Amino acid sequence: MRKNCLLVFAAMLFIQSCQSPKKEQQTINKEESILINTQNKNILSNKEVGKYKITVEQIDSLQYHSQKAKHAYNQDQIKKITDFSLAKKLLKGIVEFDESVSSDNPMIKKINFTNGTKSNHTKIIEPFESYFIAYFPSENILLCEGGHSTDVSYNLKTGEETDDIGNPEYINTSKNKQFRLNGNFDGQDCSSYFIQKKINNQFVKVIQLDTEFEKQTKIWLCKIGNSFWEDTRYLYLTEESNYTENGLIKRYFKIKIVQS
Repeated sequence: MRKNCLLVFAAMLFIQSCQSPKKEQQTINKEESILINTQNKNILSNKEVGKYKITVEQIDSLQYHSQKAKHAYNQDQIKKITDFSLAKKLLKGIVEFDESVSSDNPMIKKINFTNGTKSNHTKIIEPFESYFIAYFPSENILLCEGGHSTDVSYNLKTGEETDDIGNPEYINTSKNKQFRLNGNFDGQDCSSYFIQKKINNQFVKVIQLDTEFEKQTKIWLCKIGNSFWEDTRYLYLTEESNYTENGLIKRYFKIKIVQS
């Protein structure tokens, strides 16, 4: 009798294991699919990043301004929200603020990134590390200010930070919206500049412009004054940190983006 009971119990366990919920398996498959897709996108992005280089040519002001007159076009304005009360409503559940020091420019306490490569990632911000400056909804970027007026920014979707997403105020996009110049203030006298390319419907840093610029010219790209795109391949800019006893001396450059 006891043997028969054991056989019945074993049979029930076998049936239950065969009838495990499909929903659980589907959830696992879906999570695996998302992970694979994300990995594939990252691999693609990494391959794209290594494809681009620049060549730099110093030109005169006449050439710069004649090309600017030919290729001028209106940049799309990126919507910026500086009203903290509105930004707080829009960012509810995503960003937590500490308003004890300032009600207009509060400190950032915590960020719950919403999606992307750091899905469900939460970042706790150190006290006094960054203060609210603006929110750019179309870019998913929260712009803050750190010590010495340093730009501090966060992409609220991907989890990327300042070195990769910059300050949207610096953005200058090519006419076909495939490349753009971007940068951020480092808290000293100079800024950092880089080139982004649109990959998988989002802009990704592909060239650290100031580093590559200095390698070729032996000039530190400290401060870009003006810039414009001729087309996807050519970016023109002025470097405006060369102060002498006679005042500012602008230097003009033509930069070609090369795909290797």
